[in-house]
Amino acid sequence: MRDRIRGTAALAAPPNEADEALQHARTAMTTETRTLMAGIGRALCAVNPTLVMREVTRLAYAGRAAADLHGLGTPRAVAATGLLLRHMPRLDWPEPAAAVTRAEYGMRLIRRAGA
Repeated sequence: MRDRIRGTAALAAPPNEADEALQHARTAMTTETRTLMAGIGRALCAVNPTLVMREVTRLAYAGRAAADLHGLGTPRAVAATGLLLRHMPRLDWPEPAAAVTRAEYGMRLIRRAGA
């Protein structure tokens, strides 16, 4: 048993530049993600802009935008939702901060998308 553990530890090499580049490519903001994020930002600024933005609203908008583009529950929609959520700032982490309106959050998304 001890030999297997040593063998596993020997095979687990530290990440190299290729691994880091691949991870960056998987998580980089694509043009599609920028477009979806800017669209979400504009929608938040237009629909009930004075209401408080909540985390559940962030999740719903990301899922809906990806589903509208790629279809509900498709692998591409799931991947697009994941990328969107990775780049959309959370509202409840690490601590719940002061309340943010939907319009303020929408402007943050538009700025982050570069639109």
